[in-house]
Amino acid sequence: MKNLKNIIIIAIIIIAAFAVYSFFFTGKQDAALSQSAPSKDENVDQDLITLLLQLKAIKLDDSFFSNITFKSLQDFSQELVPEATGRTNPFAPLGTASTPPPPKK
Repeated sequence: MKNLKNIIIIAIIIIAAFAVYSFFFTGKQDAALSQSAPSKDENVDQDLITLLLQLKAIKLDDSFFSNITFKSLQDFSQELVPEATGRTNPFAPLGTASTPPPPKK
């Protein structure tokens, strides 16, 4: 009974492996891909040309920047100051020479 169960399991695994192999590694998919590739490239090219022509037709109105409301905006940004870096090797054991070397002059 135990041997029969093992044989059935092995047969199922072999059938599944063959099904996966025949699905992924047959030459039929390669031929289908090579036939559809040129028409797909042509469609992509045409779509790109159409998109570029649409972008070229866009006109931007820069009167927004001369508006008093825009000019009254304040800049609250802060300057980022460079800070000292940490250890050259953060994974080195503590107490070893892992501090950054002095800057070269």
